[in-house]
Amino acid sequence: MFGFPQSPQAPFTTISPGRTMSVQTTSKTVNQRSHNAQSHLSNHLITTLCTISSLILYVIASIVLTFSFHYPVYADNLFSPSFEIDMGTVNITGGSKTSTTYRLSDTVGQTAQGQFNSAGYIVKAGFQYVRELTPFTFTVSNLDLNYGSLVPGTPSLLTNILTVTTGSAYGYTVKTLEDHPLRILNGSPTIADTSCNLASTCTQTDATVWDDDARYGFGYNIQGTDVDIADFVDNTYFRPFPIQDIDPPATVMSRSGIATASAATVTYKIYIAGSQAAGTYQNNIQYIAIPSF
Repeated sequence: MFGFPQSPQAPFTTISPGRTMSVQTTSKTVNQRSHNAQSHLSNHLITTLCTISSLILYVIASIVLTFSFHYPVYADNLFSPSFEIDMGTVNITGGSKTSTTYRLSDTVGQTAQGQFNSAGYIVKAGFQYVRELTPFTFTVSNLDLNYGSLVPGTPSLLTNILTVTTGSAYGYTVKTLEDHPLRILNGSPTIADTSCNLASTCTQTDATVWDDDARYGFGYNIQGTDVDIADFVDNTYFRPFPIQDIDPPATVMSRSGIATASAATVTYKIYIAGSQAAGTYQNNIQYIAIPSF
């Protein structure tokens, strides 16, 4: 509780008339001082109350902000015995729409989607980047190559075609190897893998010219789309196949972007001497097509 002093009352009127002005002046002076004291106290009280009010409002605001910006965040993996969702999100709509004139795949409402670029990286965020509009396919045109009877001193050639399609922006790679050199069924004689011309021998990763009549063996050439033409310069350049469980697979086709029916023709060459043992020779050539994401 706050108290205020009372103003002096009428007892000053009993003093003699000769001192009236003095008394009145004194009374006014006292009244003025009393009024000043009241004003100062009132201002001090108002300032104090404003300070208290501001402090209360600040405390309330701090509490509100604390509760507004510190909600707990929950996340979980969605899975069951038959499915698992690795990238869960709540969208407005999405799916595939088609008509006679268009095909549309969309995702509406996903947060933080799109392509983000900076020096040194590119981030493609969102389901539309994960889902491939063009599926990855790989085909080999002929899976059974039969040379029939080989003629010593005469090259025998057979071909097939490798075809790759991918919608991946990062492309693909095709690698190859053989299970073993051409070998007689249930026997040990083989037709050795070629090393190309003696003047410039080839390796499993480096093709060179093979047209020397005195250099026998088995090898391959590849020409077409997405082939390293700096290695397979033309159809006279050959390589031997890597051997499974001994050598790493060799790359024969590759691309760093989308491919639509990229095709390359593989030529398999056998060249034997008259001293080659008679029999049926066989091996298996493997191609490994790897999409990049």
